Amino acid sequence: MNQYVLRKIAEGLNKLNCTWAIGGSVVLNHYGLVENPNDIDILIDANHKDEIKKFMDTIGTYIELPSKEPFKTKEFFGYIVEDTMVEFLGDFKIDLGEGKIYEFVLDDDAIKDCMIIDNIKVNLTTLEDWYVAYSVMKDPKKRIPLLKEYLKKSGIKYRNLLERNLNQNLPDNIKLDIENILLLK
Repeated sequence: MNQYVLRKIAEGLNKLNCTWAIGGSVVLNHYGLVENPNDIDILIDANHKDEIKKFMDTIGTYIELPSKEPFKTKEFFGYIVEDTMVEFLGDFKIDLGEGKIYEFVLDDDAIKDCMIIDNIKVNLTTLEDWYVAYSVMKDPKKRIPLLKEYLKKSGIKYRNLLERNLNQNLPDNIKLDIENILLLK
């Protein structure tokens, strides 16, 4: 992962005072769960997309990203910055079928962690939220076992995030998985 690119983006987004946080493999990499993320996923409040695009146009090249089923993300766009793919997900949602929609809630509770690169704060989403997100995506990259082992070994930091996901209209098997992970000490 290109730390310089991450710092440059974080510095700009922080100046915009918008709601944003890094997600996916960069978060897992931060906790030593995966090596060499291929891209940078940034969750945003879709209401800030215009300001974010205006800033990103100054440091990268816009890439049209088609939204694919079952994703129902309101704003999905990308940029190439210094040969690094950066994907923005505004109001990240997934259609689970049978009228069930998963929403990655991006609020102050979801943005609890950060990393500092050259005195620049880089907002991070939590492992607890990514445990749920990867579960609803049917774990395409086999990250659930890594997350489960980490949470078992290091403990659950943000139980409230797992608990609030139980209030979403999720399939029973995913709710059961969340309840089981909450049993970990």
